[in-house]
Amino acid sequence: MEAYYIFKALTFIDMKRVIISTFVMLLPFLAFTQNKTYLGVETGPKFERYQYTDNGDGLYTPPFFFSPIVGFTIGQELNKRLTAETGFYLNNYGESYRIRGEGFGYRVSDAYLAFQIPLRLKARFQVIKERLSIVPSIGFILAINNNFGSTGSGHSFTISSGLQQNDSTRTQESSTYSLTKTYGLVEAGLAVEYTIKKPLILYLATNYAAGWNRVVEMDVQYWINDGPEQTGMVYSNGGYYSLVFGVKCDISNLWTHSQDE
Repeated sequence: MEAYYIFKALTFIDMKRVIISTFVMLLPFLAFTQNKTYLGVETGPKFERYQYTDNGDGLYTPPFFFSPIVGFTIGQELNKRLTAETGFYLNNYGESYRIRGEGFGYRVSDAYLAFQIPLRLKARFQVIKERLSIVPSIGFILAINNNFGSTGSGHSFTISSGLQQNDSTRTQESSTYSLTKTYGLVEAGLAVEYTIKKPLILYLATNYAAGWNRVVEMDVQYWINDGPEQTGMVYSNGGYYSLVFGVKCDISNLWTHSQDE
């Protein structure tokens, strides 16, 4: 138990170091630039992407919703069109899979919590001058697996009621989250921004993030209609789709006032 709390403390310290380093690198831009600086908050649903291998014929993994992603952003205009952005997100991942022939619904459980720091480049294209803009983005996300070192397990038994293909399904799974402590994601997105009243901007953004290292592996055993045991693996590289609503504020006047004084 003591080792567990020591690990948690070290993880928190590492996270603080990354956050502090990010803002230290950003401070020169905030202090001396003449372009706009934005501070924002955003949240919205995300849909996990799991993949699978199957030695039988029953597994599949459609995208699923588990919990919203939430965070704040800080962006700096490089010129009138391009903006560099960073921030901090809390991303609570779930894990799920389906058995073919079952009714509506899917198994979903808690997987791990990730702390995410994005580095993005955004381009603004005005549709209605000073009011409505289309903003594509591309970037990289550094993620820290806060549940690194942990495992999980579960089982279920379902009996169909109605005209389903399966009369019964039984499953067992065991998960590991010790594959990597930190991992990277590449991200692409598209947003619509609307200036309601300066300095406030509302936006709606859709993003896709994809990774290349496995973060979660779940070994699955399942039995369909009391048939023979079948096995497979469900895994994630940390990828997901998200749809977020946000609001950001131009805080450039804070730097302007401090310099004037």
